[in-house]
Amino acid sequence: MKNATKHWICEKVKDWLIDDPTPNARALQKKLKEHHKVIIHYKRVWMGKDLALRQLYGDWDSSFDNLYRFKAQIESTCPGSIVVIDHHTINGKIRFRRFFFALKPCIEGFLSSCRPYLAIDSTFLTGKFKGQLASASAVDGHNWLFAVCFWCL
Repeated sequence: MKNATKHWICEKVKDWLIDDPTPNARALQKKLKEHHKVIIHYKRVWMGKDLALRQLYGDWDSSFDNLYRFKAQIESTCPGSIVVIDHHTINGKIRFRRFFFALKPCIEGFLSSCRPYLAIDSTFLTGKFKGQLASASAVDGHNWLFAVCFWCL
């Protein structure tokens, strides 16, 4: 269908992507055919999906800049917290490498009332950029999990 622009597709698939942001363009193409009885070229569906994801969750490229705002906010509202952003430069462009943060109350809570044992766990990131999100947790006096720090590799 020639009149189905990426903006039209964006509006039609946005509710589906809120429920499940993982379907690929081929699955959305099939769903659009079932619901709206139109056949749309794969690339146009892909561009509409990309636009919808950017509107829903923000742009991947600008999210790196938000890390520095996050760091400044944490440092101003919770002094003594540790926030480290590691990056490198490729062809004059700053590229994210890894990120670590531990809030001051979490550090103090671990040192004052948790068992001297840290459990480390991580999960894989499956978005546009791959990596791992890891966390360190302890067990407090009530035998509850106590989050100490997080980092992204």
